Amino acid sequence: MINIKKEIDRLDKKFVDQFKDIPPSDYGHKLHYNLISLNSIKPVNKVENRFAGQAITVRITPHDSILVYKAIELAQPGDVLVIDMSGEERYACWGEVTTLAAKAKGVVATIVNGPATDSLEIEKNNYTVYATNTSPMTTKVHGFDGDINIPVSIDGVVVNPGDLIVGDNDGILVIPKNEAEFYLEIGKDELNKDQARKISLESISIDDYLKNVNSFLDDKEINWF
Repeated sequence: MINIKKEIDRLDKKFVDQFKDIPPSDYGHKLHYNLISLNSIKPVNKVENRFAGQAITVRITPHDSILVYKAIELAQPGDVLVIDMSGEERYACWGEVTTLAAKAKGVVATIVNGPATDSLEIEKNNYTVYATNTSPMTTKVHGFDGDINIPVSIDGVVVNPGDLIVGDNDGILVIPKNEAEFYLEIGKDELNKDQARKISLESISIDDYLKNVNSFLDDKEINWF
């Protein structure tokens, strides 16, 4: 059975673009969930520019990538493709041709819970791909089974179609679409705090700056030796 939802609920592009200014690591000061560290999933090449876009989700069987091409067809400029291969380690569903097709459609990044291939060609095309590993073995086009725009799981984080994906060279943030305004407030607040810390560090001595942590230790029993 193949299930395809053709459309996702769209957020305003200007609203989405605001998230490009906020690193996922700033959210890491506040959140303990919905953040994907680059451990099992890694960039195929260095992520030069932070991106933010809505998720087009795909779930495929390990050997069949026909729905990857269909998802690219359905994608709109600024989207992020999120492909769940259930941790497949051998067969790569993403490579040079899919990269060229995605770029032509205006897709900004691809995240694969499985392998990618053609890593040098992906780098030459300056396209952002996250994958578990690289492999010379590739999927084929069969049309066995799969889904487009259904909930998927990437490294233990649930991604729903239309969720907002923010990524850079440090990691990935998954923002539930219906909570995007709340997340933007958190992000702006943490970004302002981070900038304030930098200003404080530049305006006082390093010793005085480091003393700021002392208040967190005042009520602790410390064994000095």
